[in-house]
Amino acid sequence: MAGKGKWIVEGYLPLAIPVFKKHGILGYTLFVTPPTLNSAMKEGLGRYRPAWDFADFDCFIEYVVSDTQSIKNVMADPEWLGAVKDEEHWVNTSKALATVGYATQYLLPSGETVNLPK
Repeated sequence: MAGKGKWIVEGYLPLAIPVFKKHGILGYTLFVTPPTLNSAMKEGLGRYRPAWDFADFDCFIEYVVSDTQSIKNVMADPEWLGAVKDEEHWVNTSKALATVGYATQYLLPSGETVNLPK
């Protein structure tokens, strides 16, 4: 892993994960979208889905929480502020997007289908 992914994994996460645990963050996932894969996917799927737009950023970060207060608590914690102190060197925060919602799995890595009507 190179660039900002390396910074996230080697610089940020070792400092941030203890703060996440302290404030009840249930999960954290880094989903990397390298430009080479994004370009290939856009080129390949563009023929089938011409209206689709492809993200022009290189990763998604997902936090799993039981309530939004836990994220507020993390962001107010001085230890978390220390974890993100070098963020501007690695992250273009002007492109950051935030969403709130929920996820329901329907296909597990094992191949099992779940949460569908019988």
